Amino acid sequence: MYHIIYLSRAVREPTPAELVALLLEARSHNEQVGITGALAYGDMQFMQVIEGEEAAVTDLYERIARDPRHQSVFKLADKAIAERSFDSWSMAFRETTPGEFADLLGYASPAEWKRIAFGSASADALLLERMRELVMADH
Repeated sequence: MYHIIYLSRAVREPTPAELVALLLEARSHNEQVGITGALAYGDMQFMQVIEGEEAAVTDLYERIARDPRHQSVFKLADKAIAERSFDSWSMAFRETTPGEFADLLGYASPAEWKRIAFGSASADALLLERMRELVMADH
């Protein structure tokens, strides 16, 4: 198993209908290629955990990085994992307030994450735990 956790910024504020369409598209694609994960959106920012076979996860991340709806795509984690964190979700989702999104990151700027987090097992575990708590709060 493998996962990538990334942060990105929306090019423009998506409408509620656009967010629903994005989520439905992600869930359909992910089910087809065996990817699970979670997506948080708030204050024009996305944070997503994508997990599955390495080739499928890497391909999806590259597709997201090229997606014109995203800018400033930044990896927070990119590594092999022992097991899935969101095994029953093709894509769990939670729309957040700006404060919840800041709490999700702890809040560190992308530059700070680049310096301290990438590859850090404790930072990775903290991001996963915060994401799990956030998206599972309503379920």
